[in-house]
Amino acid sequence: MNPVFVDTSVLVAAEDVGAVALYAASLAWLDLLWRTRSGRTASQSLCEFYDEVTTAAVPLPQGDARAAIRRYQTWNPWLTDAATLETAWAVQARHQLAFGDCLAVACAQHSGCEQMLTLNLPHGMQFGGVTMVHPLHLPAPADAAS
Repeated sequence: MNPVFVDTSVLVAAEDVGAVALYAASLAWLDLLWRTRSGRTASQSLCEFYDEVTTAAVPLPQGDARAAIRRYQTWNPWLTDAATLETAWAVQARHQLAFGDCLAVACAQHSGCEQMLTLNLPHGMQFGGVTMVHPLHLPAPADAAS
């Protein structure tokens, strides 16, 4: 399976048991990415994840959030560098998206991903050669070779 970039919104959704369908769909994708060793993310996404889940209305305990981040560290998160910023600015100039989304797209590009799991950008759209995938609109493939 080709690598798939996972942005902050999906990482957070995988912790939100209150949104049952989205939680299940996000977990199914993450499970597939773990089994196929094809998950990718960025250090920025992990920082945002920690901030969001530990300050939510029903916060995740800091220790649990840290444990999750330690697991995602095995994906070798992309570190934002000058080239990544240039790519993010180019995506922003072309598509007029929020900078955080542009940075995620740039990280996906630099991580070699053709798909990005996200709740923030329209399913099926392409930005910078990366196709946006909403976990509820495209279930995780049952066949890991898909």
